[in-house]
Amino acid sequence: WCLIIDPQLQGIVWIKNKEADNGLQITRMGHSKMLNTFEVGLDQGKSVLIENMGENMEAVIMPVVSRNTIKRGNKKVVKLGDKELVLKDSFKLFMQTKLSNPHYPPEIQAECT
Repeated sequence: WCLIIDPQLQGIVWIKNKEADNGLQITRMGHSKMLNTFEVGLDQGKSVLIENMGENMEAVIMPVVSRNTIKRGNKKVVKLGDKELVLKDSFKLFMQTKLSNPHYPPEIQAECT
């Protein structure tokens, strides 16, 4: 997944333009409908952008970030909260932070480019 360190907010504009045709879903960490946004993105294979991330990530989305998938037949399933959702190949996750020098835990750094 992509982790964008973007203090000047130029990268987020580029992603919004680039992924507009792919049905980009935008959310923020801690937003009340964040899980619904992830469910739609995973289920329909749309891109999801987490705007303005801090240095912490909610535990409920860690299976998606760490790509903990379960093989069910010929499909990949990821557990999001108490639901199991099919992970489509077209799903993309973008994480953006305004922090110029963030310190993320190693498990997040290892999964991001």
